[in-house]
Amino acid sequence: MMKMAIVGGLGWVAGAKVHSNRASKNLKKKHMKEAKTLYSQYYNDVYKLQEQNAELAQAVNKLQVILQKAEGEREMESMQRDYDEFKQPDVDGDDRISRAEFAMYVKNYLSSYPGLTEKDYPRFEDFDHDGDGYVSFSEYTQQMAAQAKQAELDARRAAQSGSQAAAQKAGQKAHAYQGLAGGGRKVDNFDDLYAQYARR
Repeated sequence: MMKMAIVGGLGWVAGAKVHSNRASKNLKKKHMKEAKTLYSQYYNDVYKLQEQNAELAQAVNKLQVILQKAEGEREMESMQRDYDEFKQPDVDGDDRISRAEFAMYVKNYLSSYPGLTEKDYPRFEDFDHDGDGYVSFSEYTQQMAAQAKQAELDARRAAQSGSQAAAQKAGQKAHAYQGLAGGGRKVDNFDDLYAQYARR
């Protein structure tokens, strides 16, 4: 009886050990399979993210190229508008504005602003930066931008001073210069003129 109990006990221990080893191996196998699946999923996800990042980088590069092209086209259009405006007073077509051409153009243009007197008109000397007696395209665009900016500052100061007459006159002067610097764009009223200048 004792032998049978010992043999039975040993058999049970041996069986338990074998069963335990088998269960342990099965668990390890299952764990390795799950780990492999998880690693595969992880690497697949990382690869997909890298692909998406590469696609996004390409899209950003394309957008930058489109933006640079659009900016270049906008600058060219703006330069063309400025040049067209510059050519209006250039009666003889020599790509420069003489004192007589300047005086005639400014007087004709600003005569539509009855609140302005001749002392409010732009002066030829301010445009002729190099003093050669002619205004080049470069001198014209630089000075018109400066004149428009100064006129706008004067209008703001006049508005803040509380003098309605001074504010009205300064505002009219600002609108007139902004129109001169605006590339000859057609407008219906002062609000349109100001809006077009602000968009630049």
